[in-house]
Amino acid sequence: MSETTGTNLSLEISRRFDAPPERVFDAWLSKEWGEWLPPRGARCEVTAIEPRTGGRYHVRMTMPDGRDVEISGFYREVTRPEKLVLTWLGNYNSQETLLTLTFHPDGKGTRLTLRQEGFPDTGLRDGYRGGWVGEGGSFDKLEALLAKANTPGFHAPP
Repeated sequence: MSETTGTNLSLEISRRFDAPPERVFDAWLSKEWGEWLPPRGARCEVTAIEPRTGGRYHVRMTMPDGRDVEISGFYREVTRPEKLVLTWLGNYNSQETLLTLTFHPDGKGTRLTLRQEGFPDTGLRDGYRGGWVGEGGSFDKLEALLAKANTPGFHAPP
């Protein structure tokens, strides 16, 4: 679902994951973020992560075409395991957006809702949508990581 408010475009995505809210929440705030965040074919390294209100993060991705992409921002709210609010600034377009993530129990799983605001145009918004939920996108990779975490003998990184 997307909305338009003047020229400020946003997108909202909701998806259920078969893991408790604490586990889904923590996947956004640890080095394992680099395992599932990048688009298909890209590699990602989390170079800074300070998961507290006012803390910062920085990730570096190497895209399939060889480009280096850096994304950074600040945590505006960290309320475990219900809500994360963070700024998102990519060096590839210098356009800052705001991500609001909410984590709701859903049976034995979690309903994650991502809202990203501040897009200047539909092309950028739609590109992000594809990155989050397109085939092999971030949410598919997050689902695979969480499923792996549910297998016997797996230990999540600290």
